Amino acid sequence: MKKLFLFLGMLTITGFFACSKSNTSPSGTSTLKFETLAAADTVMKVNGITTITAKVSGEGITYKWTATYGTFIGSGSKVQWTVCHSDKFSITCEVKDKNNKSDSRTVYIRTVE
Repeated sequence: MKKLFLFLGMLTITGFFACSKSNTSPSGTSTLKFETLAAADTVMKVNGITTITAKVSGEGITYKWTATYGTFIGSGSKVQWTVCHSDKFSITCEVKDKNNKSDSRTVYIRTVE
C-alpha cells in the first residue's frame, strides 16, 4: 500500500510538471512588426538595379519576395531587383515569424528607357 501511494504521488508530481506552462510564453516574446518596405529607386532605367529593404522586428523572421515581373538578387531583409522592360511593377515582401504570424508590404517601381 505504501508503494502504491508513493507511485501515485510520483505520478501526480510528474503530471503537474508536464502540464505546467513554460517560462517562455508567447506573451514574453517580441511580436512581429513590419515597419517599412522601401526601394532605393522608385523610378529607374530598364536593366538597372535597385535595392529594396524590409525593416521588420520579431523573432525567427523569414522573407518571401514576389514581383509582377523581374529578377531578385539575394534574399533576406535586403534584396536587389532588376527588370528588362519598361512598365510599372509591384514588389511584395511577405514576412513570417517563428509563431507563424505574417504580414506583407508592397512597393511600386516604374522603369523607363
